[in-house]
Amino acid sequence: MDGFINRKVLKAAWPIAFGYVPLGLACGILAQKTGFDWFQMLMMSTFLFAGSGQFIALAMIGSGSTIMPVVMTVCIVNLRHLLYALILNQYIAGRSWLYKAFYAQEIVDETFAVNHTQFVRLGREWTGRNAMGVNFVGHVSWIAATVAGLFLGNTVYIDTALVSYALIAMFIGLWSFHFVSPSLVLTGVLGGILALVLSFWLDHMLNVVVATVLAAAVAAACQMRLSGDGGTGGAGAASSGRQEVHGEEAD
Repeated sequence: MDGFINRKVLKAAWPIAFGYVPLGLACGILAQKTGFDWFQMLMMSTFLFAGSGQFIALAMIGSGSTIMPVVMTVCIVNLRHLLYALILNQYIAGRSWLYKAFYAQEIVDETFAVNHTQFVRLGREWTGRNAMGVNFVGHVSWIAATVAGLFLGNTVYIDTALVSYALIAMFIGLWSFHFVSPSLVLTGVLGGILALVLSFWLDHMLNVVVATVLAAAVAAACQMRLSGDGGTGGAGAASSGRQEVHGEEAD
């Protein structure tokens, strides 16, 4: 287990594990109200590891929706995971296809945020085994919380409307990892504002997906522009320096 579950992995994964407790309990309670038993909840949390996707699926099933609209809606909501996989692939490019298959199954918003941050900060010190360890801790925490929530559904009342506040609090905690860079903070603020504005026209979490892409595109464009200006300035200074040297040689 060395390198898979260790102190470094647990330190990175604990915000996810603790954040999943209220969310998972609420998801399990909602599943119990929908008519799920503990085995169905276990299978859903194991193979559909996507918090927002599970909440949407349970809400649609509870409202009497057929299977195809549920599948299509969950797929649309989770399209952002394709972007996550493309970004993370550069860090695990040398791994086997089997490893990548298991890793892709474990990618969610929270594990992506933590692992990407660690890959950028620590470089080679953060290995593929460490990343898989974070994914494993997060997934096990989610499974345990959702199944526990289902058992508590008959005895403990929790207003599922509180899930929105718990989800926001967890993402603010994960976002705090990026507070070291003003540009990343501004990108997050821009994404939040865009998501709020777009929520008037887009639903099923599509506003979050579109806002994230737009904010990232704006940030990337600004960074490229600033880098280009810096490069131009440097080239101009070098050219001026060469002209001065040639002028002195001519004298």
